[in-house]
Amino acid sequence: MQPVSVYFITLNEELRLRESLAQVADWADEVIVVDSGSTDNTEAIANAYGARFVRHPWQGFACQKAYAASLCRNHWVLDLDADEVLSDALVANIRKRFAEPQPPDLAGYKMRWILSQPQAGHPFRFDKPQRILRLYNRNKASIAAEPGSNDDRPRVHEGRVEFLPGDVLHRTLVDLGQIERKYMQLSDEQARFLARKGRAISSLRLALEIPLKFLKYYLLRGQFRNGWYGLSLSVLGANRNFMRLAKARELQMLARLQEWEADRRER
Repeated sequence: MQPVSVYFITLNEELRLRESLAQVADWADEVIVVDSGSTDNTEAIANAYGARFVRHPWQGFACQKAYAASLCRNHWVLDLDADEVLSDALVANIRKRFAEPQPPDLAGYKMRWILSQPQAGHPFRFDKPQRILRLYNRNKASIAAEPGSNDDRPRVHEGRVEFLPGDVLHRTLVDLGQIERKYMQLSDEQARFLARKGRAISSLRLALEIPLKFLKYYLLRGQFRNGWYGLSLSVLGANRNFMRLAKARELQMLARLQEWEADRRER
């Protein structure tokens, strides 16, 4: 095969990392795991699959993934999270495509990304799949390493993109408590990023955010088909979007108060 590097970013992923590593370890030229401070068995699991384990302080999703990509020795890289598992069909197609040299004008491959229920009998059943770019040539696509940014998808700056059949199974659902904790972290990071950018957030935007985002998830993305569980996920998702804006506005307000207090002391 033409060599491909696979990279992960992790934090306490002993429950999910093993399944993802098992689908790449026997064909990837190298596997890199960049960890932001795990205290569980994440490192031992990575080592068991022959991955290179690197500790790196957390600076946001975009910076963490850009750093992981920079450690790869190959031009072609596959970006995966610990809760993402390649289907057998996708692995077979990657092997087939990379058995030959890649076209010089090809920047990367999009693949179908679908939320996958964690176990049989789980109330989550349906989700709208997306096509995302995860396998790419670092000479033609990259992730912008902007501190605090959660925009961690590679952007193509040269060349074309093809679709590669097969699924990336997103096993993000452990339980509602885990999703709530994840969304709390995301809203904190997004709020700090928005506040630094000086984004204006109106009261009208705040008032509309929850109903509009709820309708987006529940109706447009079809979470209504998942019954009470889809309702719960839609509420959590809408609240995450609201809280990132509310927290950002609060940070901006506190910054202005600090500036006002500093000016008052100087006078």
